[in-house]
Amino acid sequence: MWEYILDIYTAAANFAFFDTTYCLVGHTHVPILYEEEKEASAITAYVPVSAETIQLNEARLIINPGSVGQPRDADPRAAYALLDTDKMTWFYQRVEYPIATTQERMERHGLPQRLITRLEYGW
Repeated sequence: MWEYILDIYTAAANFAFFDTTYCLVGHTHVPILYEEEKEASAITAYVPVSAETIQLNEARLIINPGSVGQPRDADPRAAYALLDTDKMTWFYQRVEYPIATTQERMERHGLPQRLITRLEYGW
């Protein structure tokens, strides 16, 4: 499916479209993990904490690391994650970056003002 996964209802519908344990997604620019709980027939959403390492197990997950650019969760810092398939961990991190410098470069290249302005607010 090609849609934004922004809530547990959309996540629930999308678990049927992959047969792996983990599915990595993006495009929403919002860091989140959705876990499928088979016994409870439920989906749980977790918002990761910066500098947090999550030990992955057999639970099926839809994982979104967030966004290095244009975050949309009211936190202007860049978001990224490292997936270690040897240790089966997912490390989530937020980092500061020079937003004003980035905005100046965006203006020089003629990007839309709404995208330039939203960087400082994370929305």
